[in-house]
Amino acid sequence: MSKQEIELNKNNVIFKIYTLGPNKDNIFYKDYTLTLDLRISEIKKQIANDISNGENEYVHLENITERIYKDFGKLFFEKGQLPITLDNYKLEQFTNGNRTYSFIATIGVLPKSIIKKPNIESSTLKKLIHEERKKKTDEFVLYTDEFPPLS
Repeated sequence: MSKQEIELNKNNVIFKIYTLGPNKDNIFYKDYTLTLDLRISEIKKQIANDISNGENEYVHLENITERIYKDFGKLFFEKGQLPITLDNYKLEQFTNGNRTYSFIATIGVLPKSIIKKPNIESSTLKKLIHEERKKKTDEFVLYTDEFPPLS
């Protein structure tokens, strides 16, 4: 092995992707050589684009790796389905390079509760609150959020 190949392995991880067959057996689909700076969501999008062509589809990954790699100070992939909450983490936060993981990929749709909703700007929200407060002019009310903190 050349020095360049060793360096590539230190910064790469291999994901072996399987799909479920008609008899619930694992069918090998494809190997992905991934760099450690990719986010889990980017990896899932890449796999979803290869497996399916539909819009708003999401890949659920289930870890079936024989060995669980646990590194000091890092997260790790537990056996079973990866939670959606891990999607924004980079691969380098889970593992070191030169490792191989096996996953079963299933296509699904994101739950409606997870799809991002547009945020109301905080200034718009503050304007609405102040308008409501101005309507109530009958009595004196002290709103502490209108004063800056002293410390």
